[in-house]
Amino acid sequence: MAETTPIPRAQRKTISWLQKLWMALQTHYVYVILVLIWIISAIASPYFRMVPTYSNILTSAVPIALIGLAQTVVVISRGFDLSVGAVASMATAVASVAMVKGIIPSIILVLIIAVAIGAINGLGVTKLGINPFIMTLCMMFFLSGLNLLIRPSPGGYIPDNYKEVLLFQVGDFPLTAFLILVCTAIVGSILLQRRRLGREIYAVGGAPERARMSGINVDQTLIKTYIISAIASALGGLFIAARIGSGNAEAGAPYLFDSFTTVFMGGTLVTGGVGGYGGTLGAALIISSLGRILQFLGINIWNQFIAKGALLASVAGLQIYFARKGRQVE
Repeated sequence: MAETTPIPRAQRKTISWLQKLWMALQTHYVYVILVLIWIISAIASPYFRMVPTYSNILTSAVPIALIGLAQTVVVISRGFDLSVGAVASMATAVASVAMVKGIIPSIILVLIIAVAIGAINGLGVTKLGINPFIMTLCMMFFLSGLNLLIRPSPGGYIPDNYKEVLLFQVGDFPLTAFLILVCTAIVGSILLQRRRLGREIYAVGGAPERARMSGINVDQTLIKTYIISAIASALGGLFIAARIGSGNAEAGAPYLFDSFTTVFMGGTLVTGGVGGYGGTLGAALIISSLGRILQFLGINIWNQFIAKGALLASVAGLQIYFARKGRQVE
């Protein structure tokens, strides 16, 4: 019988440390990519060595992160929400009309409408058995028309003090935007990882029938999921309203693509039940950074959409490939 040579203690510690490093890289690869993008950009151009550039990136990332949170929650539950961009647009349109009467009442009104939209989406998916893709697509078309009725052309009233608070900077540092990103990260982490609702969302996304058999109210969980999605999207829209200083029936449309890209790039699988918000937030910063890079290179908006579409298709394709590979291993 062959004798096995014992591994020295120092070598075991080295192997253990390398394994932990590898696991950390696998878990936080999005942030590694983000840092590499920033380093390469800073080497390539002095423009990316200036604080205002990164201030702009953080500010641009806020609505992407909020709407990305909305999509993350739904995708984990094994669904899709195509109405997130339209809900964000609704928030800008309603706010631009209602803020004449006051900021707080307008925000409350927007959030009430968002809750109603999320509840309708959830009820359509659960009680009527409509496919999430179809249900939220219908909601997107409905809201697009409604938004145009409310705000036929960009404009309306967004108070200066509202814009000043949400876009507040200390020097060149966007303090409010940074705090919103931190709060979104905390809320997303607590919601999905530390709350019962989050565990139920993962269970429903992973195996709906098994979740139902274990006593989880699947329909109620999904309805709550779509309500959370609508609220997060509306909050993203309220920030967009501050950025553009007006209401716009189409302001949130581009964020639908960004939401899917950030979710899939962040490691949330299209098959449901796997993922988290930490990766989505990092991906939101990547998308915002790439937007600045494309603008700096003088690439027009149409080619930016082409680039984002190619990125989304590539990331989604990789997600499906790894999901299938995982099933083959099982």
